[in-house]
Amino acid sequence: MRRLAHLAVAGAMAGALAGCMSFGQQAPQRYYVLDAPAAGSTKAGSAPRPSTLLVAPATAATFYETQDIVYSRAPGVRAYYQYHSWTERPSRRITELVVARLERAGQFKTVAPALSGVRGDLVLNLHLAELYHDAADAPGSARIELAAELIDPARRTLLARRTFERAAPAASHDAPGAVRALSQALAAMLDDIAAWLDGAAPR
Repeated sequence: MRRLAHLAVAGAMAGALAGCMSFGQQAPQRYYVLDAPAAGSTKAGSAPRPSTLLVAPATAATFYETQDIVYSRAPGVRAYYQYHSWTERPSRRITELVVARLERAGQFKTVAPALSGVRGDLVLNLHLAELYHDAADAPGSARIELAAELIDPARRTLLARRTFERAAPAASHDAPGAVRALSQALAAMLDDIAAWLDGAAPR
């Protein structure tokens, strides 16, 4: 009995040690901020419109409504990176970045989130259709697709609609490379949205 007890204790210690070693080898979880660095001055040349633009919370395709970073190894196939995540859902972050970008552009008297309680003259709706690292060939590229609608809520009228697509080469064939490329592609897309709004919004 005493020998069996010693064997049981030794087995438990070995199991605990193996668990510790396994835990020690696990890669740490890393979190990345989705950003869109501005390129120099972004102020509009003409005077701002006397209207207030509200930016509605962006929606996203179900697979992208998550903090996981998405990649693709083959056409029509998507997967999530392990141990690499966004600090917040891209749809929420994109809404914040669009508001900030349009505020800097100075095209409207006021730009605010639709949930801020501010009364607006126009509403911008956004839907994130794609946001992933196309990693089929190393190092791959970042790809973003975003649909936008400009609405006149008082008249219940759709003023303009457009789908934006952008891509940027990844510096490395991994999640950090994907994050940098996605930020570059998003920055260019925000410029596209600002230019489109300047032509689509009434003065």
